[in-house]
Amino acid sequence: MQSSPLVSTESEHLSVADRIESFKAGFLGAIASVFAFFAIAILHYGLQQFWQTILTSSPVQLITSFELGNPFVLFIKLGMIGFSGFLFAVTYRYIVRRDCNSHLKSGAILAFACIRCFATIDRDLSALTLLPLMQSTLAIAILLLENIAWLAIVQSILETAIHHKWIAAFGSAN
Repeated sequence: MQSSPLVSTESEHLSVADRIESFKAGFLGAIASVFAFFAIAILHYGLQQFWQTILTSSPVQLITSFELGNPFVLFIKLGMIGFSGFLFAVTYRYIVRRDCNSHLKSGAILAFACIRCFATIDRDLSALTLLPLMQSTLAIAILLLENIAWLAIVQSILETAIHHKWIAAFGSAN
């Protein structure tokens, strides 16, 4: 198969070392995602309890993405969050390469966070439309902030690993 001279085929010939580094980044991203998920779930629970006790006259209904009562559902959620973290980490490694562009780094986080947030909103849209506008807007804002925080934690851990050369930046693996 012959490629167009205008299209680079460099990505088709990734070295084994780059593939291993991507797997390492993905594995670290998956582990970091699970830990970040639990940290944010605890904060989410605390926030919900705060609103239920302090603001008893008008409790805020949050989106139920952090309900952890059923062990089977928890196992599925951990699998999804781990796989999402794996994909984010591998993609992040390819996106940022050796750039110091903060807009590129934050844009990757925001893009993944919006996709995950919008998928949850799409699932819960009928329930959200039953809430007053202010409550549904607040629930959506909190969900987006939770996803941004989750991915920022993963990004921070990846950046630390790349900085300490535990994981090689894309294109620098030999």
